[in-house]
Amino acid sequence: MAQNEDPYWRLRPPPPTPSDDICSCSGSPPIMLQAHLSSNPISCITCNLEVPPERIGFSEPLCEWLAYWQQFHDCFFLLWLDSGEFESWAKAQLEDPESPVNKQGLELVSDLNSLRRAYYWLFQDTDVKDFQPLSRCPVCQGELSEQHGRNTCEQCSIVIGD
Repeated sequence: MAQNEDPYWRLRPPPPTPSDDICSCSGSPPIMLQAHLSSNPISCITCNLEVPPERIGFSEPLCEWLAYWQQFHDCFFLLWLDSGEFESWAKAQLEDPESPVNKQGLELVSDLNSLRRAYYWLFQDTDVKDFQPLSRCPVCQGELSEQHGRNTCEQCSIVIGD
């Protein structure tokens, strides 16, 4: 039954990720921890598509921590998307590298880096008037460099924007 025919489709489990939304890059490009309202927060830094967890081969405890973090992050992201009374607070949490959600994300990336080069995608609200992309890492204040077509801090394993 199609979504438009099922009035309860929003309460059903999500379908599997379509194959054209799965990374097909050759080799083992770096990955990003990047929540994007799906159950798998791991994407390819090159194509920005989902990387199936079995390609990385992490432990079950790390998988549980990733799933928890993804849901935790989505709480803030959904509050920001709602544009209601919590929007500015949620945005501040998402942009602050010292917030609990970002600290946990950076810890996860540290663990992922033992398996494959990994980065943490740090949220920036690009839809604001007079948006200025960061030129320095918000953690170490080092200059960002372009790696893999993105602005990164190699020392802190952070990706900014895009």
